[in-house]
Amino acid sequence: MKMDYRLSIELDDREILDRIHMQESAIREFLQVYEPKSTIFSWLDTLRAIEECINLLMADWSAVEGAFFSDLLLTPVNRFLSDPTYLIAVRERMAAKFNANFAARFGNLIVQCFAIRHSFALHGIHGATEGLANIGSMIGYFQSRRRHLVAMLHLMPHVCRGNKPFAPLDTLNVVLPLVELYALPMSGCQTVLNVRAAREKLGLSDGTNEELAMLSPLFLEPERAPIVDMPITADGIEILKSREQLRDDRLFSAAELRNDIILIEAAYAEFDLSASDFPPCSKLIRKLSTDYIDRDFWIAITPPDLQRLFRRYAASRALQDAFVNKSASYTHCLSTYAPMVLVGGIYRSTVTLLSRFLYNWRARCLDRKKRYQIRSGFIFEHAVAAELGAQGFEVQAITRVSRAEFDVVTVKDGVIWNVQCKNNFTHLDQVGSDADRFARYNRNLAKAYENALQKEVRREHLLKKHLGIDHIQHMLVSRFPVVTDNARILPFTRVGDFAKRAEALAREAKP
Repeated sequence: MKMDYRLSIELDDREILDRIHMQESAIREFLQVYEPKSTIFSWLDTLRAIEECINLLMADWSAVEGAFFSDLLLTPVNRFLSDPTYLIAVRERMAAKFNANFAARFGNLIVQCFAIRHSFALHGIHGATEGLANIGSMIGYFQSRRRHLVAMLHLMPHVCRGNKPFAPLDTLNVVLPLVELYALPMSGCQTVLNVRAAREKLGLSDGTNEELAMLSPLFLEPERAPIVDMPITADGIEILKSREQLRDDRLFSAAELRNDIILIEAAYAEFDLSASDFPPCSKLIRKLSTDYIDRDFWIAITPPDLQRLFRRYAASRALQDAFVNKSASYTHCLSTYAPMVLVGGIYRSTVTLLSRFLYNWRARCLDRKKRYQIRSGFIFEHAVAAELGAQGFEVQAITRVSRAEFDVVTVKDGVIWNVQCKNNFTHLDQVGSDADRFARYNRNLAKAYENALQKEVRREHLLKKHLGIDHIQHMLVSRFPVVTDNARILPFTRVGDFAKRAEALAREAKP
């Protein structure tokens, strides 16, 4: 039974909670018939193929290879089955570019996508049908559902208790319907609860179809200062010199994982990561990537050996707890970044799961540092200024006027647009699944933002005089998504709508 966001807003809170419980129960009941070991191993293989598919966009394609890849992105998934010779040709090209095993995984993934897309079309699941239409859309589809696909992995050790084998070429036929019919609607239900509780806490009406854009571009969890926005210092450049040479025939490897550690250490060198809980994590992951690696991708370690490594590298209790997911709740599985799953008494992982955990742990270690909070605020201002500049606003070189500090000041069509940038932040797993907690956090942000806008109005005369322009408007861009009816408050996830919203405000301001 599929239930989308707009249907759930018609239900009361008790009905929505019942729906969430029903959807989670349905996932558990569907998976419980499967034998755990074969299920987890098969799903890990499929996740590898999905990750490789997503990261094809990041591969280094030559001019000739690039033409092939551009054509491939536009290729309908149906063609691979209607024209088997084309599938063979693509596999040969992939084998030449990477290796035969990579090509086989890619080919098997396409065959599975063809089958499940046909099933989705028959059942009227249009979003998934369109998402799996061609290779380019397929990459976007998997990217948008990546969190749910990994959450299924974390749930499997807790719920798979049967004897039914999990066929390697049938994995998407099992998991994707669970994602589309239950997991996505469950997330939609929780979003409705969060928005409803937040509006009630602010005393706003409930008559809204408001959706909450919680994730950043590429469906990533927002963070204070993404690594791609960090300028590399001279010390960081020296650190980067220790990176290992990567092989051209694979997208993921243990060397790449170790290079991820080096890149983090280089990008955030100015914040002294060594004085945080990051070094025990980086040492642990380096050790796993050298002594417990299989075929340059898989990690396998016994529980006693993992405990010995925890002690050897003085891992904190928080790091140990974060390394393994112990919850059987799908909501918790959706929020965890734990890289390990227990399979047949052995902890298993992959270089991609370890990399995912590494970046999340880095953010948590940095977020405790006051200097990083301040520095990331400036980085956020630059990101907002760059976005507004791309939308036709003339960014002014103004940071201070008469000892008053301003974040981003722009001019467009004879109007000053004074933009406050608020890098307030909390991790989604701390508020996303608790409507009351989200509402409290949202209320505090919304009230603070309202006060900040009023402060700008009281000192707007400084900018008017400095720029010689009489018309001024004030806006605020928030790093964290916020629920409010104030059109002047915009979450960064929707910053692409800034110009459109500014035009509407300018029209309202005209006499």
